[in-house]
Amino acid sequence: MGLLYEAVMKRNFIITQLEKANISDYQNKSIYQLDYQTLKYVLTMHRIQNS
Repeated sequence: MGLLYEAVMKRNFIITQLEKANISDYQNKSIYQLDYQTLKYVLTMHRIQNS
């Protein structure tokens, strides 16, 4: 249960960060439909572009 819980919490954290940045979709997909790796990519690119 610990690994699953951590994975879900990491994913939710990234989604929350994207919501705060007013990002709701990526390549015509809702952020809620994206896998963890894509979410990390979107958040990383957003932070690079806005730093």
